Amino acid sequence: MKSVLITPEGIQKNLKNIKPLDAICEYIWNGFDAFATQVEVELHRNKMGLINMITIRDNGCGINYDELKYKFQPFNDSKKANVSQKTNHTLPHGRKGIGRLTFFAFSQTARWDTVYRKDGDTYEYYISMNKDSLNQYDDNGEKLPCKVEKLTGTKVSFTQLESMEKEDIINKIKEEFFWFLELNKENDYKIIVDKECIDYSDFVEHTENMDVSKYGCKETYDVRFVQWKQKLGNEYSRIYYLGSDNKERYKETTKLNKRADHFFHSVYIKSSYFDDFHFTNEEIEGQGDLFPNKCDDEYKILINGINTFLIKYRSRYLKEASDAYISKLIDDKLYPEFDTTNFIQAYQKKELDSLVGALYAAQPKIFTGLSNDNKKITLQLLRLIMDNGNKPELFKILQGVIELDEEERKELSGILEYSSLSNITKTIKLLCDRQKVIQALKEIVFNKEFNSYEVTHVQELVENHYWIFGEQYNLITSAEPDFELALKGMIKAETGMEEEIHIEHPDKNKEMDIYMLRQDRQGKVTENVVVELKRPKIKLGEKELSQVKKYMRVIKDTPRFNAGNVKWTFYLVGNEFDKSHYISGELESHKHLGEQHLVHCQDDGLTKIYVLKWSEIFDDYSKRHDFLMEHLKLEEKLWLETHESADEAVTDVKNNSATLSEAVIPKNQKIVC
Repeated sequence: MKSVLITPEGIQKNLKNIKPLDAICEYIWNGFDAFATQVEVELHRNKMGLINMITIRDNGCGINYDELKYKFQPFNDSKKANVSQKTNHTLPHGRKGIGRLTFFAFSQTARWDTVYRKDGDTYEYYISMNKDSLNQYDDNGEKLPCKVEKLTGTKVSFTQLESMEKEDIINKIKEEFFWFLELNKENDYKIIVDKECIDYSDFVEHTENMDVSKYGCKETYDVRFVQWKQKLGNEYSRIYYLGSDNKERYKETTKLNKRADHFFHSVYIKSSYFDDFHFTNEEIEGQGDLFPNKCDDEYKILINGINTFLIKYRSRYLKEASDAYISKLIDDKLYPEFDTTNFIQAYQKKELDSLVGALYAAQPKIFTGLSNDNKKITLQLLRLIMDNGNKPELFKILQGVIELDEEERKELSGILEYSSLSNITKTIKLLCDRQKVIQALKEIVFNKEFNSYEVTHVQELVENHYWIFGEQYNLITSAEPDFELALKGMIKAETGMEEEIHIEHPDKNKEMDIYMLRQDRQGKVTENVVVELKRPKIKLGEKELSQVKKYMRVIKDTPRFNAGNVKWTFYLVGNEFDKSHYISGELESHKHLGEQHLVHCQDDGLTKIYVLKWSEIFDDYSKRHDFLMEHLKLEEKLWLETHESADEAVTDVKNNSATLSEAVIPKNQKIVC
């Protein structure tokens, strides 16, 4: 028996943070350190199906018996460490000589059966150790290795194991080695568990071949960029330089580490340019500029090009990630609440979304480094200061929350300035265009000389600007949809699926003017809205209200329209009431419910019908927007613009910035049953 120069207790103390799955990975790394291209892990089971032995076999160079004393003593002084520190290579991975001893974390015993080559012959011997005597090892029963006719390699067997599951072992191996397997893909490196190769394709977010010639590179390069879905274990995001033989020559970190942005990536560069490249800054005596090095213009152009690509790609990625991050903040109830049915608050939310998105895209650590309580406080401060327009104060607060270097401060300052100006400009434009829509609609419904029609004028304008009836609605159908088409649209909006629909009801072919709905963040429908528009010359009375009630009955008799406690709101809109006073009577009889314009209420308030005059809609719009109009000093000509005809009025505002998304179900689509 030979001894390691440290007690078993001392060894376990030095390795106390080693976990069972980490220890298994150490033995796989040992195989690759020994120049293996393939490492096989086999999980042996007992009659109860429990893993009772693990073997790890590699096709590396084995452990030379003459070097055994350097492999197993002294502890914590690995020869590999010296090489690794000098070369900045991935391999050898071992740094402290700990791989051979970590088995104690999951196993009672370990045995190495190894075959190595010496002077043209191959030899075999074993080494064994026990957890209770980690400072001792058996080197082949103190016998010399036997000459054999076998391929080189090492098999390590572990027995008397801690309880482990195959799925956990595979997941840990994937998490530890996915980037390394990608690095050595052209060398056909493999890790096999129970005869199945480790597949890490589900860890790949995006891969792209980069054309660096456009940056001015003269040499030929094969550059592959990979964005990963998760952290690279203990590895940083790096650039790996490979020679024409696919062997790694050098690696270095990219400039985009430690940004707290989850932008995990690797860049693999293969070129004959690196076959004799000297990556160290040390001058090689007598060789001058014989070999390419980091001072070469070619190398500088290459790296600048790669950095340019990474920065642009990261910006695009973070823009998408910021949208998802805001959604998560809302779901976690950390984001300020807004009443999005109110135009002003809807605008304020968009402005805050824009700022938070821009800040996250530029410096994610502004948010990711905070506790949930601090995130909530910071977001409320952002909202408050944005409302007050006090950008200098905002800048001070952000600097106090997170440490920023000079470059980051300049970037943040620019974002705040741009965000403010951009949002103000967009808002003024939106308000102007909405005012133009209101003006055009007033002409259509009030100018008797226009002889306006319901479908081609009133409905055409409203279906493009359904914000008139409230913010945050989605238009499902327009242009006289029947109920089968409306139900098809509702299902598509909620599930994304199109179905063939058939409704059994005598009034199923009645046609609504506008059908909209409101959804929550999960896509669930919370309110349905049906709007019945009447041309200006038609006065509203019992006949028109009965038409809306027929719509309501078809919907209430169709179960798929009524899943859950979903609200149904119906609007009947026209210029005037008829002389029968029927509508006035209905309004009076529902006055006790405390809602203006209400003429029908059932299902505990989930189903309601409202009757509105266009003049009342315009008055309501003015009340909600006059304050903004006054303070933004919008030009008075917006209120004075007129059109020659109803057609001109509709066309003039059809595609301005106030126009909303098209219907989920396009015009003129028919149901096929």
